[in-house]
Amino acid sequence: MVDMAMISGLMGTLKTAMDIGMTVKEINDLSQVRDKVIEMQGLILNAQSSAMTAQTQLFEVFHENSELKKKVSEVEEWKATADRYKLVDFGGDTFAYELKAEAANGEPIHRLCPVCFGKRSRSYLQHQGITASRQDLFRCLPCGHEYLFGVKDQAGWRPHRR
Repeated sequence: MVDMAMISGLMGTLKTAMDIGMTVKEINDLSQVRDKVIEMQGLILNAQSSAMTAQTQLFEVFHENSELKKKVSEVEEWKATADRYKLVDFGGDTFAYELKAEAANGEPIHRLCPVCFGKRSRSYLQHQGITASRQDLFRCLPCGHEYLFGVKDQAGWRPHRR
């Protein structure tokens, strides 16, 4: 943040330098003129240093502002994307995000991985086939999670006997 006290001090230093310059015009003694010129040069150097520090701080504020605007934009963009989906129970307590029909905009209805969705990533679930218990097997290729959709068919399933 730009230090207002530093800017105020900078303005005071410049005023003092101007006052010294006015005094030099009235002095007839060459040694006094030299002393005042040296004093004025010191004040000007301090003022330049303060101005450069203020400029650096201002640049940092602009950079931070730019980064924050970028983050806000990313959050708003993800919110708009996330609002197009709803969390659905596909049976057997298996959940995934599904595209809302009213938000499809020509896209086919599809399902997204809830793990990746929680990380703000749209990862499509790919159908891998049907299991022996007649459940649809879906896999998220980026994270590797597998999901069984549908209620397990108990009639076709028998426990293993020893």
